[in-house]
Amino acid sequence: MRTPILTSPWGRVVAWALVLAVVSLLSNITSVAQLSGEANALLAARFYVSKVVNAGAVWAGLMVLAGWLLRRPAPAAVAGVVSGELALVAHYGLGQLTGIYDSDIWASNLYWFIAPLLFGVPLGLIGAAARRRDLWGLCAGLVVPLGAVLEPWVTGQFRTPAGLALPWPDRYSSIACGVTLIVGGLILGWQVIARWRRHATSDGG
Repeated sequence: MRTPILTSPWGRVVAWALVLAVVSLLSNITSVAQLSGEANALLAARFYVSKVVNAGAVWAGLMVLAGWLLRRPAPAAVAGVVSGELALVAHYGLGQLTGIYDSDIWASNLYWFIAPLLFGVPLGLIGAAARRRDLWGLCAGLVVPLGAVLEPWVTGQFRTPAGLALPWPDRYSSIACGVTLIVGGLILGWQVIARWRRHATSDGG
């Protein structure tokens, strides 16, 4: 039996925001062995997951997805903001409740809460526009895939800053994250184009 709240657009927006918040939080849990250098392979894996789920393209993708789920422009714009803010509140709130974060985590990360206020509306509208079957819909649908492909190059995940010798878990996890974002962006972009072409053929036929 389906749960109505999870099958409604707003219910799915909340669900996806909470999923990202929890996965992002879990990826920040560090053991004593990781801190002492006794579990570098596990540390590299944790760094990798953390860098992927905290990538800008992933969080932007959440807000675009929220707009896509709400369909119409006004609700989509609101959903873009709400999804981003909800994910942040859940992430830091659960982190503080479980003792992973201290109480000062809110003040020290206040700037992250500003980001959904600035970008949530346009990203939500992009999500709604991605449902269109014209060229504008195609362009909107390719925003997140393009962002995922470009992010590793813009953020320098394939290079080590001059004069800074990063430990291998940090260095290799950044490379793996960059590759994942590029491959994921290309796959998602191909799916968006294939979907758009199917609709274009159907509408034209």
